[in-house]
Amino acid sequence: MYVIISSNLIKKPLVEVLYDVIKGGADAIQLREKTMSDSEFLVVAREVKKVAVELKTIFMVNDRIEIAKKVDADGVHIGQSDIDINTARKILGHNKIIGVSTHNIFQARIAQQSGADYIGVGPVFPTTTKDYEPPVGLDYLRQVKKETTIPFVAIGGINFNNIHKVLHAGGKRVAICSAIISTENILSVTRSFKNLLMA
Repeated sequence: MYVIISSNLIKKPLVEVLYDVIKGGADAIQLREKTMSDSEFLVVAREVKKVAVELKTIFMVNDRIEIAKKVDADGVHIGQSDIDINTARKILGHNKIIGVSTHNIFQARIAQQSGADYIGVGPVFPTTTKDYEPPVGLDYLRQVKKETTIPFVAIGGINFNNIHKVLHAGGKRVAICSAIISTENILSVTRSFKNLLMA
């Protein structure tokens, strides 16, 4: 279970949210801040890194590779319009995780051939956090399951009402954002999602 953290979606202090999410069962967390300046982002990333180390959780940074390097994050997640995988490898080194967002099987094949450690598959459903990207649906998820050998993470609009569809289509790893971090009881909601995945 991969939880994406954006400060504009949380209702309580960041550190509190991190503790709840990780104690609830998140295996990895990604810090995604689209509008924050680099200097602000660096401060927040250092905070997240501290908690991730303490609670032994994978910490990924979205897009901002120089900050991922500065705070010694476990890896970086890049989109189709961001830096390419080979450049990311040169900056971060070969011992770090590089994930790539993909929206069709062509992009998934390229990401795998280029040496991505995992791919994001989505948005599976309509999502408000990335409303400029049309949903790709479950067929693409099934295609990825059939055709790729690297791990893949289903992402985009996943909640309690539709997660069973993702699991049914072969998605064993899911990335969740607002359905967890925008809720009042993050710990128990995270735990409920984790239990569904474990089952």
